[in-house]
Amino acid sequence: MPDASDLTTYARLLRLTPVEGAHPVLAQLEAVAERQEPPRRDLRALVRRYSLGGVLAFVLLPTLVATAYFGLIAADRFESEARFVIRTPGATSTNAAMASVMQSAGVTSATEEALIARDYLESRDAMTYLEEHAGLRDAVGNRTADFLWRYPNFFTSNTKEGLFWHYHRLLSVELDTTTGVTLLRIQGFDPQQAQRLVSNLLTAAETLINRLNERARNDAIAFAEAEVDRMRQRAVAAQAKLTAFREREALIDPSHATLAVLETIARLAHDVAQVNVQLRELQSGSPGGPQIGGLRVRQAALEAQIAAERQRLAGDSASIAPRIAEYEQLMLERGFAERALLAALTAVELARVEAQRQHVYVERVAAPSLPDHPAYPLRIVWCLAVLAISYAVFRIGKVLVDDARHHADP
Repeated sequence: MPDASDLTTYARLLRLTPVEGAHPVLAQLEAVAERQEPPRRDLRALVRRYSLGGVLAFVLLPTLVATAYFGLIAADRFESEARFVIRTPGATSTNAAMASVMQSAGVTSATEEALIARDYLESRDAMTYLEEHAGLRDAVGNRTADFLWRYPNFFTSNTKEGLFWHYHRLLSVELDTTTGVTLLRIQGFDPQQAQRLVSNLLTAAETLINRLNERARNDAIAFAEAEVDRMRQRAVAAQAKLTAFREREALIDPSHATLAVLETIARLAHDVAQVNVQLRELQSGSPGGPQIGGLRVRQAALEAQIAAERQRLAGDSASIAPRIAEYEQLMLERGFAERALLAALTAVELARVEAQRQHVYVERVAAPSLPDHPAYPLRIVWCLAVLAISYAVFRIGKVLVDDARHHADP
């Protein structure tokens, strides 16, 4: 059986009207329902009061704070910019050997140099350079700066890391890989200070590129000169071996001794031929003549001498042929060493020329600008953004509260 609270709820939902002379229990239930349910006008007034408070707290207050900051406190920030490109005047060498030498020496392309310059400008070394040559600390600690952008402040410590973080807030470096142009921007609280910072950053980038050029050029030439020294030592060693062979064999050129032996063999063969002719003449004219024996003895001696000369030319390890082979090998090695030395000397000169052609330099496309109007902060844009975000937060919160209230009602 339903209790009194259930009857009260049913009476409220059904909008039951009390009837005169009704049961006294129903009259008591209706009185309880009227006491528990607030008037409709009071509920609407409460909702309007809550809505007005939410607008004030979540929309108007943040907008007023943002308007006060950007309108009265935020300092003007001037942005100076410059554009530069890293170029090389010479074309790439078509000599494969020279290209290998330059690559081994560490010579890079202009695009790689541009990437290196960009990374350098965003590094701590560039910050230190500005700190030493352009007064970076004085520029970021300008008295005209507001408390959020002045260095140091309540969320940036007075350390190198804090200064580096603040330096990155003011710096912008963009590289267009299509054109190779680098856009350098930096903000300052004074136009002259911003221009001075950009100029010094360009000088630091040029110094870095020149240092890399000098090192690459020296490395390329040193590599070629080291190759020359190695080839020179090889040529000297080959000549020393040839000299030792000549001293050991007591021969300047074994090929000349071979020619002498061949001439001797030819002369002896000629004499043998003459003796054979004379011997045939005597045997045909007077077969028993006394001169035939002498000619045969001479013929045998000449043939024995020819055999000895041939043995001397190429018969055993003491003959001239092995000496000629060793000599020709030494001459071939010396020839290779001389040609390699000549090629290395040529490579040194080519390395000098190619290093000059590969010289990379910074060319300023646009000089550092002197701004005459502050670029930041975007006061109106930020105020409107705070207003839009605050209103969106308020609307989302209101929808969530209304939904929760709707689900909480019985």
